[in-house]
Amino acid sequence: MDLNAEAGDGPKIVASPRPLLVRCLLRDQRAHVEPVERQLGDAAEFVYDEAWDPETVARERVDLILCVNDYPYDVARCLDAARAEGIPSLVLQDGILEWRCQYANPLFGAGGGAPQHQPVLADKIACIGPSSARHMASWGNGTRIEVTGMPKLDAIAGTSHSAPRRPGRRLLVMTAKKPWYDEAQRAVIDRSLVDLRSFLESRPDIEVVWRVTRGLSEKLGVSNRLKDLETAELSTVLAEVDAVVTTPSTAILEAMLVGRPVAVLDYHNSPRFVQTAWTISSPHHLGEVLPELLDPPESKMLFQRACLSDNLWCEGAAAPRVARLIEEMARRGAECRERGDSLRLPANMLRFPEAFGGGALPPLQSLYPGVPVFSTSDPESLQVRLARLEKDLQSLRRGDLATRVGRGLRRLVSK
Repeated sequence: MDLNAEAGDGPKIVASPRPLLVRCLLRDQRAHVEPVERQLGDAAEFVYDEAWDPETVARERVDLILCVNDYPYDVARCLDAARAEGIPSLVLQDGILEWRCQYANPLFGAGGGAPQHQPVLADKIACIGPSSARHMASWGNGTRIEVTGMPKLDAIAGTSHSAPRRPGRRLLVMTAKKPWYDEAQRAVIDRSLVDLRSFLESRPDIEVVWRVTRGLSEKLGVSNRLKDLETAELSTVLAEVDAVVTTPSTAILEAMLVGRPVAVLDYHNSPRFVQTAWTISSPHHLGEVLPELLDPPESKMLFQRACLSDNLWCEGAAAPRVARLIEEMARRGAECRERGDSLRLPANMLRFPEAFGGGALPPLQSLYPGVPVFSTSDPESLQVRLARLEKDLQSLRRGDLATRVGRGLRRLVSK
């Protein structure tokens, strides 16, 4: 606190503004948040909450709720509690949009779970680029959209990498951490990688670095660089190679950021949220794509740079933009609470030059046909079902707690 004297008034105590209190609903994925925490420094205190307890959100004086995924049930309950208290909430987009993850992942709508981003449950979502923002706006999230870039990639964007050789000879082959969501998809992924390995075996002039998800390297009979670099940044590997082939993943953007030509290996031939200059969707493409990937024409590199700018806002670091958004959301939230008003946040608070009007989300039963939960449109029926499920969940959790306490007591007695 500062002591200031004013003429005729005697000493006056003026309170220094307290740091913003940001509650992070995270059990992992801190790499998305930590660059923003460093950016805000002493201006904010970040509390990492792994319990996801809505009563804590309502009880403690919090300025903003931050999460990386808003689809888990307990996170959704915390967001509801924050909204009831007039506390703003922000979700960070954690990677690219990918068709099979969106529409064929049993965790989300296709499996009867909550559809990802349809709608966004937080008050705002920090999108990594204009392409994601357009798609999410079309899902009924127009006023929730803010384009920030991806703080997790700031370190890669800020590093200096040597240009790849022309023509190159070192190729990185990698997969997403989870490249399939069922056994049928896994068979397709396996087939594509076997075809790629067979082609590369016929080209001893190409040196290959494999960085694939667990279990694949043994099946392919290759040495997996992922084992050697479990805690290292992907940028370390990218600096050593001249081009990249990957299944759909955020690694596409990471490789583009450091100027490596990127081909997507996708035998599923699914619609693509993220475009690339090169695609391998059948074995017939290998002989054409790989030589060109290692000696890319400037026209395709120009197209790749345009794809990158559409999918990732990389003009300057993202962490300062997210930090500014947090401060502005927290400020407006505090003003609304002080006036006793409902929380109101304007669209495009960061004034991104492109507008994202979007529209209403199509009925979920049309997006996920055959999923029973989305075929019911009667709100009262859904409310009753939800109330029953919440009661059942509370009972299960009490039983699980009692079981764990009993185990602990038995262990103490046995000692």
